[in-house]
Amino acid sequence: MSQDVAEFTAPQLLTTHIFDSAPDALEAVQAADVLDLGVRVYNRLVPDTDDAEALEEEWVVEIYTSAPAVDPDSDED
Repeated sequence: MSQDVAEFTAPQLLTTHIFDSAPDALEAVQAADVLDLGVRVYNRLVPDTDDAEALEEEWVVEIYTSAPAVDPDSDED
C-alpha cells in the first residue's frame, strides 16, 4: 500500500524587524500580507536602555518568503 507523503519546505527568513510598539509591528505585518509574504510576530521584554533595572517591551516581526506550511498529521496539543 503506497501512501502519498507531502513534502514540506520551510520558508526562508528574509528579514527581522524590531519595533517599540504594537501598532508599528502591525503595520509591518499588513505590508507583508500585501506582498503575500509569511510572518512570525512575538513580543519580548528587554532591559531599558535608560534604566538598567527596568524592562521595556519590544515587538519582533520576522518576514519569510511564504507562510509556513502546517503538517496536518502533527500533534501540536
